[in-house]
Amino acid sequence: MSASKRPSTSSLRRFISSRPFVTVAELRRRFGLDEHDGMICLHRDGTTAWIGLPEREATKLQDLWERDEIGVELSVEVRAPVVIGVYPMRIARYLVEMGANGNGHHHAGERPHNNGSRAPRPMAGAPGYGAPAVPAAPHDE
Repeated sequence: MSASKRPSTSSLRRFISSRPFVTVAELRRRFGLDEHDGMICLHRDGTTAWIGLPEREATKLQDLWERDEIGVELSVEVRAPVVIGVYPMRIARYLVEMGANGNGHHHAGERPHNNGSRAPRPMAGAPGYGAPAVPAAPHDE
């Protein structure tokens, strides 16, 4: 990708917000960021983390991170703080506009269904959880 075609901050934000999690490798593939030596240190509130992106794009992600628009996921496999992926911090607008339960929370004044229980309901005609199984009918020989 040429320097004039590099992703803008808004296109990075839009791409990251469209998914629940984006790996650094996926960002590199999607935007054609094929600089092999790209490794920049991000800083925020005394926290540092290394990210394998060119300086221009890493700076844009740091800006989004500082504005709490994205979060960063650090590797647990190495001792250095290395970013392996990013995730959006804000819920996509279309989920919020879906209405009740669009983002998993109830609107003020709305009562949750099933007394707030998240347990699955059995299929119609199937015995419920914890209900005794129906014995098989004896068959004649």
